[in-house]
Amino acid sequence: MEIWYDALFISRAKNISVMWRSLLPLFVVVMQFVVAGQATCVELAKKGMPSASEDGARVAVVIGNSRYPSGALVNPRNDATAIASALKKLKFDVELKLDATKADLDGVFKRFSGKADQSAVAVVFYAGHGIQVSGNNYLIPIDANPQSERDLKREMVRLDDVIDDMGSAKVKIVFFDACRDNPLTRSFSRGGSRGMAAPSEATGTLISFSTKHGNTALDGDGKNSPYTGALLAALEGSQRMEIEQLLRKVQQDVKRDTRGQQEPWRYGSLDGDFYFLTPVPEANTAAVQKEMVDKAVAEAVTEALRQANEQSAKERAETQQRVNEQAVAEALRKANEQVARERAEAERKAEERIARERAEIEQRAARERSELKESMERMLKEAIERQNALLLAEREARKASGEAVVPQAPVTTVVAAPERKPETSLQLAMVPSSLRQDDKRPASSLLADAAVNAGDAWEYAVRDEKFGGKGHRLVFRVKAMSGGKSLEEFTWDGGNRTEWVVGGELMAVAVPGDSRFMFAPHWANDSLPSGIDVMSGNFPRCNPLEGGFCRVANLKQSGTETITVAAGTFNTIRLEGWINATNSSGTGTAPVVAWYSKDQRRLIKQIVTSSKNNPNWNFKEVIELKAIHPAGSR
Repeated sequence: MEIWYDALFISRAKNISVMWRSLLPLFVVVMQFVVAGQATCVELAKKGMPSASEDGARVAVVIGNSRYPSGALVNPRNDATAIASALKKLKFDVELKLDATKADLDGVFKRFSGKADQSAVAVVFYAGHGIQVSGNNYLIPIDANPQSERDLKREMVRLDDVIDDMGSAKVKIVFFDACRDNPLTRSFSRGGSRGMAAPSEATGTLISFSTKHGNTALDGDGKNSPYTGALLAALEGSQRMEIEQLLRKVQQDVKRDTRGQQEPWRYGSLDGDFYFLTPVPEANTAAVQKEMVDKAVAEAVTEALRQANEQSAKERAETQQRVNEQAVAEALRKANEQVARERAEAERKAEERIARERAEIEQRAARERSELKESMERMLKEAIERQNALLLAEREARKASGEAVVPQAPVTTVVAAPERKPETSLQLAMVPSSLRQDDKRPASSLLADAAVNAGDAWEYAVRDEKFGGKGHRLVFRVKAMSGGKSLEEFTWDGGNRTEWVVGGELMAVAVPGDSRFMFAPHWANDSLPSGIDVMSGNFPRCNPLEGGFCRVANLKQSGTETITVAAGTFNTIRLEGWINATNSSGTGTAPVVAWYSKDQRRLIKQIVTSSKNNPNWNFKEVIELKAIHPAGSR
């Protein structure tokens, strides 16, 4: 208890000491201010307040230009009329000119120059259009029409010349409400800039722009522009303000009324203070002195107490901080330990969850692979059975017609291939996007990057180059793969379809084009037979059951070539032979040249040209690989 009481006593003693340390220098300042205030009041009583910038004549020119042929303004006439009235009340000799031409302005400023030399105060107010060119500001008469920079001195009035016309007046003030949008921008823009330029500043001259140089001012929606309205209020409502204070008030009012869009700016300075009307001295200087001293003392005491309270609060906070540091450190240590335990538990649970999910994914993938493999093998088995039945029927038809039949073994039943690793099997429906048609790499390297998968498609363009006939579209799409066999669907112009099971042997399948056939995919290049019968499918012209017979004879390999087609660049072997076709119209033969990819096991290009001696066949048909569409890309 005694320790707590001593600590409290010491703390209060410190607070009192701090307060008096803060009050002492401020009381010294207060006493200095009191002495200075007494001297000031005595001086004011002897001399009186400053005059309205010395006795003497006051002259003013007020101009308002509204009726421009292009870019007419509403308010300048109202602005000039109101300002002229206000200046007359302030004992100014005012010459008002509305909608002045160049000749009018020259006359007005000539007369004004003579008066200003004999005056104490000279004021110019201008409302209308203005322009800056090459850093010079110009007043624009209503009849101005300059076509080049050389015309400016004849068509307009330079602001610097106006200031020169104010002569030897002791006080020179310019109010320039002329920063509106320039009406001459379409007819004269060389060297012109937005808004007005900053004028040259000189002691004894004060220039007030309605907005800062480089900006444009608003004409306003009311009777007067925002700038003139604020200037009138300052002249008529607060006539005892010194000119700098008056212009600051105008600046603040305009900025407020325009929501910051416009901010008047002043340039230059005067020698001493200037009032439009002389301020009235305070009658009771003693009362003024007392009021000033009382106010200063109150402010000093308030400031001292504020500083003492702040210092006391700071010391209490520092003491409390030192007392609590150990407790805070202990709490932080316990919190960190708790966070570490929770993090370890969360990581353990996350690892267990990830392990469970990985096992589930692997089990599901294995199940899907097995189901997919069974489905493909079933599809292939059914297709092989259909295909063998068709081949058997075609051979029987050939025999019945008396044509020699080349023995051809039926397609064997699907033999299950060794199961691939899971990560490889999962690639079945994941063809890289690099196999898309817009990939710029050689097609041979593209296809080498990925195995053929169900859903992959090869699109061929078929055209007759001899007669420029309509082109056709032939698409081979893989439906299933298993045991080294592939079930592929052939589609002609999106309509006629047939299916074949193809493997490692070289096969020829019928197409509806003039060339009657094309070489099927998946030839392993192991052996090249001298001739092969064309498998007809749904295309009747080579179907023995409908009186058609087609055979590719005299096959040979004539070399290797690298060729480029629409689908890319490929390394190929070149095959040459003859297509022999017989139907109800007769018999025809035509030479065949084909380019087959050894790496990709696909036909890349084939050309069949009709014999010149055969009137039944007269064509040159080209089959060319156009695009490769990986599964899911269309």
